Amino acid sequence: MFRRLCAAVHNRLQVTATLGHRRTAAPSCPHFLGFVKPYSASSVGADDPSSLTASSLIRSCGISDRAALCISKKVQLDTLDRALSVLTLLKDYGFEEAHLVRLVDRLPRVLVMDAEKTLKPKLEHFRRIGLVGTALPEILSASPDLLRRSLEKRLLPNAELLKSILITNANLVNAIKNSLWLMGLDIRTKVLPKVDALRAHGVPDDVICVLLTRYGDALVTDTNRFNEAFDKIKKMGICPKKTTFARALGMLAILPQKKWEERLETLMGLGWSQDNVLEAFSKQPHIVWISTEKTRNTVKFLEEKLGWTPERTVKNPVVLLMSLEKRLMPRHAVLSILMHKGLIKTGFIGDHFLISNEKFMKQFVTKYQEKAPEIVEVIKGVKSYFSFEEDRLMHGNWAKESTVDIILLFFKILALSHSAIPKSNKKIGGFTYEATFLVVAREFDFEFCKRTQSSVFIREKYSSSEDLIER
Repeated sequence: MFRRLCAAVHNRLQVTATLGHRRTAAPSCPHFLGFVKPYSASSVGADDPSSLTASSLIRSCGISDRAALCISKKVQLDTLDRALSVLTLLKDYGFEEAHLVRLVDRLPRVLVMDAEKTLKPKLEHFRRIGLVGTALPEILSASPDLLRRSLEKRLLPNAELLKSILITNANLVNAIKNSLWLMGLDIRTKVLPKVDALRAHGVPDDVICVLLTRYGDALVTDTNRFNEAFDKIKKMGICPKKTTFARALGMLAILPQKKWEERLETLMGLGWSQDNVLEAFSKQPHIVWISTEKTRNTVKFLEEKLGWTPERTVKNPVVLLMSLEKRLMPRHAVLSILMHKGLIKTGFIGDHFLISNEKFMKQFVTKYQEKAPEIVEVIKGVKSYFSFEEDRLMHGNWAKESTVDIILLFFKILALSHSAIPKSNKKIGGFTYEATFLVVAREFDFEFCKRTQSSVFIREKYSSSEDLIER
């Protein structure tokens, strides 16, 4: 699909060029997929201003042809000397080609700044507050507007005010990394009033520090919205002296009301009460940022595979944040195999999901891999596990239906499809799950397969009936 998409775009570009149509919003530098040929000094006429500028950039700054072409689009010949001074200075402060291209693309005027009088003092300031190594070019190329701010009127006062709250340079750097715009705002009017209000309500400085370091957006949001979020969190009973309070306020203050209502609706539609939702949020505020699809899939997995009720899930709401495919399902599969073989006691507790990968591997995989070698592949996600001994599966409502034999065969198809998918061959294309399903289905005399998001339709190969059996 991706190759076809690339080919289609490439063909579209060729047709556009042939017809002489002007493309709007053309990229300022060659596309990374290679639809445009890399720049070469010999490919542009010697009298082309861009060529002359790019050649000077290559000679003076030692950057590649492509980076030089990108930057040359933003440089005027009469300011070339100043641009060269700026680029040389930035390289001295650790800016790589990618940083330079991004910075110039977002803030072209940086090339006409006075390198020594204007730019260097700001770079030194950022270094002094702790932006060292790759942090400096990464942050400034991502948020170049900081270089437009006055050093005396904005950057220095903001650093002092933030440092009075955050105490250490390390906290200040983390705050800037998590909120790139923070240093460029008017901290005195945007942030300090909310900090004072939090202190007046008994929120300690260490909690405020967490809020500012990790969730700076919350402190510059609309004051009314901030106050509403604060009141709502207090009603939930979250203790203002705990860091959970900072996480909850940080999430709720920037979360649109519509999204909050959607999260309530999603979980309540899965059988949760409003109290369940609020309790889970109070323990793990980040659950409100999980997509609706992931929330549904995870809750259904916990209910169907583990028999967890909403009350049980609320005890460990962090599981809702975990990857279903990379953590929850593989660990459940490993433990199911071990329980089925009698290697561990039956039962499943949330702690199995919470322990580190290293501890889980040591406690359940390395320890039992000789007696159950399949768990090595299962934990890697190479194979899925399907047990015909599982009570919840083998004694479901389907066992009472008249088509029980056909449904049992269908389960076998699913089992084989999960465990016998051939390895992908990159030269001829990979095998899809659907293709494998059809191959296995034919072995059980089924010829028709149609899939929807939640159902599979099959038809017996030699059946005279045209009815589809849905399961």
